[in-house]
Amino acid sequence: MRIFLTELKKLFRGHIFLLILGAILILNGYLMFRISNTSESSPEDYRTIYSELSDRTDQEKMNWLDDKCSDFSGNQLYNWTVLYELQEECSRIVNYQEYLAGIDQQAKSMSSISIFSNPDTFNYRSIMTMPSKYENMHDVTPTFDISKGITLATDNNFTDAFIAFLILFSVLSFVISDREQGISGLLFSLKKGRRTLIWIKIGTLAVAIFTVILLLYAENLVISAQLYGLGDLSRPIQSLSGFIGCNLKISVLGYLFIYAAFKFLAFLAIGTILVLIAINTKNTISFYGISAIVLIFEGITVTQIQPLSQYSIFYYINILHFTNCNDIFCNFKNINFFDYPIALVPTSVCVMILIVGTCSILSGVLYSTKRNLEYTRFSMKAMIPFKHKVHSNLFYTFYQSLIMQKGAIIILIFIVVISFMSSGFIKKYDVSDVYYKFYSEQLEGDLTQEKLDFIENESDRFKVIQSQIDSIEESGVHSSELETLYKEVAPSLGFSLMQERTIVIKDMKNVEIFYDTGYKRALGVMGYDDDMQYALVCILLCIFLVSPMIANDNRHRICSVINSTKSGRRSYMRRNIFVSALYGFISAFLWMIPYGLSIYRYYGSSGLSASIHSIADFIEFPLNISVFQYLIFVFCLRLISMISIALLMLLISNLCKNNTVSTLVNFLIFALPIIIYLFGAKIMVNIGFNPLLSITVMLNDFSAIQIIIPILTLLYIIGIAIKSKIAMKL
Repeated sequence: MRIFLTELKKLFRGHIFLLILGAILILNGYLMFRISNTSESSPEDYRTIYSELSDRTDQEKMNWLDDKCSDFSGNQLYNWTVLYELQEECSRIVNYQEYLAGIDQQAKSMSSISIFSNPDTFNYRSIMTMPSKYENMHDVTPTFDISKGITLATDNNFTDAFIAFLILFSVLSFVISDREQGISGLLFSLKKGRRTLIWIKIGTLAVAIFTVILLLYAENLVISAQLYGLGDLSRPIQSLSGFIGCNLKISVLGYLFIYAAFKFLAFLAIGTILVLIAINTKNTISFYGISAIVLIFEGITVTQIQPLSQYSIFYYINILHFTNCNDIFCNFKNINFFDYPIALVPTSVCVMILIVGTCSILSGVLYSTKRNLEYTRFSMKAMIPFKHKVHSNLFYTFYQSLIMQKGAIIILIFIVVISFMSSGFIKKYDVSDVYYKFYSEQLEGDLTQEKLDFIENESDRFKVIQSQIDSIEESGVHSSELETLYKEVAPSLGFSLMQERTIVIKDMKNVEIFYDTGYKRALGVMGYDDDMQYALVCILLCIFLVSPMIANDNRHRICSVINSTKSGRRSYMRRNIFVSALYGFISAFLWMIPYGLSIYRYYGSSGLSASIHSIADFIEFPLNISVFQYLIFVFCLRLISMISIALLMLLISNLCKNNTVSTLVNFLIFALPIIIYLFGAKIMVNIGFNPLLSITVMLNDFSAIQIIIPILTLLYIIGIAIKSKIAMKL
């Protein structure tokens, strides 16, 4: 028990974990409120309708919803989106017995189809087992009640991401901190310093995971109850929206307990995998790299393999998919295991238990038998005679970063990630943009009076067609002529965009018409999601490369040795500054060059020599430069920002005593705000260092908050650095 309490103290030492947990609870709560108010409907819309449906039977609720959905009088007081959603949900619940009967009928009808009739195939075997899985469900009577609160609380990705981050922090505190502090050798020599110690660490990790899950999902339920309500928790789970196909005879409250247990087992499996990796890596960077490879591989299998493919077992039996409990329990599913169907839920539980047991046992065995990896090195050079060659100090700085700290592997991993991002880049289909591109190509070039006349004539033509459509619709007689007119007026969707653009830019000098959608996307006019996605990858690359540079030397206390050498501390800092700036430069190129090529591939490059004022959204830009010059301007600003941020990361590395703390601090300052933005908090694009990363945010809509927070953060870090140097001199 004493060892267990000591391990817990490691987690709470310095209150860092409590501060991170508190910040995550605040962010998680904010995102819960944010996502519930950003869609086409608000919690108030749901509460209004649910209040009207209270004290009614399910059939009466169905009749009321049908009446409101068929009311086209224009006096509708309720949100149409919510009405249709609840009507569909209520219909499935009222017709639940018909749904069960349909399962039997579907099995009979599908088994008679030639492609499903072969008894030696997975499809046939799976279809035949389906009716038996629902035999005990005929006496279940689901009731229509509030579902939105439960689904909001249990089905969001950002809460899972926060839990995963806390698990990572816990593994760093429980396992890697001993090596970072240089006490691994001492612990190995103690009576319980090997197998017993690692199992206690895993047990402590399990307690931490359970506590975090309990806190975060309890917060989700409290917020959901305030926003929507939770309904009657004693009703069958089939009453929840999306769970009509669940074959478990449990209540909603029972599902919440199962949900918490399943989540705990899923995240414990992830935690034990991370522990096993941590035990068998020599340094923190190797731990991050191998962990990233495992998670990227699992992520690729989840995103690239279809659930109905013959390889679906790799989709379902996946540590990332295990965290998606609602998808696992909402319907009964079979997995294709060598053409034999196996049930998803029990299989998932068995696999997770197997992962936890195997990783725990392997961790215990390997930890108890390994030597002190902190001082163990193996190299093929020991077997090959070679001549020692003296290199420059800068060479050794690069060698330490790229080879000893595994920076070369990190760069290769992120090049692969960027490649996947570029291959997954898509141009969303928009019929308005299709017609806009057509008119852009028709009118490409200088904006002459002839083109303005064409636009005016085209506008008059569409007005005539629209008036004809209106007169036919008023007469109530629909004919083939109306369909023809609809087709003729369809290009007006894109033409209106072109007309608005020409009205804005026609009085400017040297403007041209060209297809500018790609430029608007690249320069943030259509949103900053692209900026933040690529910025996150490049920031993480910088974090993993720069964070260990000086912190690793601080960990081994060799700064005093470095200061006593001929090159001294100034030369040492100059080399690290140069290498860090180079990493910032590389990160910026890994961001902008692939992204620029993706924009060029999908949108083209017409109009590069035209004035930036040709794009209506940049009409107020003070300089009349070309589009190409503006892109170079943004490129240079972004390059300077990435280099500056890399140097700031180096300053933080200089203040930290080990790689783990340095990496975590840099992650919290630079990466976490981007992640929060990508989870839906769009306001975060203006907070922290995000404006300096995007640059287009500041150019498009400058505000003081965009520079106040980075400046205050920089001054705070510099203040700590100065205070530390004064303390060292004293």
